[in-house]
Amino acid sequence: MMSQRNHRQDVLPPLSWKAKLGYSTFSLSYVMQTMIGTWQLFYFTTFLSIPVAATTALIAAGKIIASVIGPVWGYLSDRMYATRIGRRIGRRRSIMLIAVPLNALFYAIMWIPGLPVAAYFTSSLLYWVFLAGLTTIQYGLPSEMTEDSSQRAQLVGINQIAGAIGSTFLSLLNVYLFTLWGKDAWTSYFKMAMIYGAIGVGVLVVGFFTIKERPYDESTDVSEADGGTTGDKLPIWQRIVSMIWNFVSVMRVREFRNYLGLYLSEQCFRAIRGTINTYFVIFVLLLDPQTVSLATGVNTMFGIACLTFFMWLTAKVGGPRAYRIGGFEVIGVFLSLFVLAMFSSQLSSGAKAVAFIVLGLFMNFGITGVVNATQYTYTFIPDVDEIITSKRREGQYASVNATIDDIFAAVETVLIGWVLQATGFIEGAQAQPSGTVTAIAVMYCLAPIMLCLLGIFFTYRLKLNKENHGLLLTEIARLREGGSMADVTDETRALVESLTGMPYEQCWGHNNVINALHKAA
Repeated sequence: MMSQRNHRQDVLPPLSWKAKLGYSTFSLSYVMQTMIGTWQLFYFTTFLSIPVAATTALIAAGKIIASVIGPVWGYLSDRMYATRIGRRIGRRRSIMLIAVPLNALFYAIMWIPGLPVAAYFTSSLLYWVFLAGLTTIQYGLPSEMTEDSSQRAQLVGINQIAGAIGSTFLSLLNVYLFTLWGKDAWTSYFKMAMIYGAIGVGVLVVGFFTIKERPYDESTDVSEADGGTTGDKLPIWQRIVSMIWNFVSVMRVREFRNYLGLYLSEQCFRAIRGTINTYFVIFVLLLDPQTVSLATGVNTMFGIACLTFFMWLTAKVGGPRAYRIGGFEVIGVFLSLFVLAMFSSQLSSGAKAVAFIVLGLFMNFGITGVVNATQYTYTFIPDVDEIITSKRREGQYASVNATIDDIFAAVETVLIGWVLQATGFIEGAQAQPSGTVTAIAVMYCLAPIMLCLLGIFFTYRLKLNKENHGLLLTEIARLREGGSMADVTDETRALVESLTGMPYEQCWGHNNVINALHKAA
């Protein structure tokens, strides 16, 4: 059995550092998304004079569209080996050829002043549409590029380091550019956005040539499981039904449902913090925009140092326990920030700036652990799917992951806009009513605490650890080599059923998870 497993892993040779760094370019390219997440709401309401409710609705609509289109990207990318271009350059690279240039185009349009609101609305929608294609690829690549859990951990860590470097670069460069160009003119934000757009496209081009993909084989011939054969095109109506079915059916996988609880809690509390971070600093703590960029840069650099520790800790104690350690630390920091907000008027600007930066250091320590644990846990999910379907569908799970995230992010954005509007938020003002200031402080500090507690709850439901993952891969290798399902050991049967939520006999393609018309065993 061990020789079978080694043979299985030989299909994907050890990753070179070139390939690992190639994967990191996706996170480096998110300087574009960080620019949007940090400054779009402020830029639109302050310089374009678009009402805050309309701006948040515009942003939310883009995320909703991305959530709808996400499953399409995942479905198509998994099946691109059925096309000539997919066989020639890879099923994931084929999607990049489409998504990278168009994502960059609509990103640029969003920062051009003087356009009709409809133009901003359309460009925002299409930006999120093509970003969904890139996000789908990024989420799926760690499982796509290797089956070795240690190398997956390295990919997850490198991904976080690259994201941190990108955020640090953006934040610290912003401080310099604000000093050079000023913080009160729209041109400053426009020129910064164009710089980061060029950087984002450049690193993605590097990634295109350096990432690794699974070769075409029986496991990556997902089209065959749809009911046809490679090259046999299904009618469009049947494709649409299949996309919807594939999206819904993955929810039957027990371990994936548990993971989603972990992931959504983490994503939502970080999204709330990111969306109103600028407002919290400017309107609650009464500090200037440079403090936002300086604090983000310093804290992110500290997060890079913390990552080395959490890469070791997560590998040692597992994703769920590492999540709890980081999560409880994050809760303590949010409580401290709420206290700082309540006593803000009694402190000098210098004291508040120092306190905010110091608390941010501790915040990044916890967030680094939470994110690392969540991403590491996710890399095991496509392997659970393979024992169910006998196919590699990294794109499917990545798209579902991104879709549900976008839905929750859209709801979160609308709720934030509604709360701000209901409490009297004034567009373009240098100060806000006391009710708005209190609402910002509560949303920024207390809502993430509740979400973090929810994520901690789901850590107790996850079953997949490094040892169980090794046993799962061994069983996949045995079946891939033609082993009989009747020869499964009791230990493996119990593990598979606990992870999948299905009887063992209904795994390995003996179900309708991919094809709704397929008869289960």
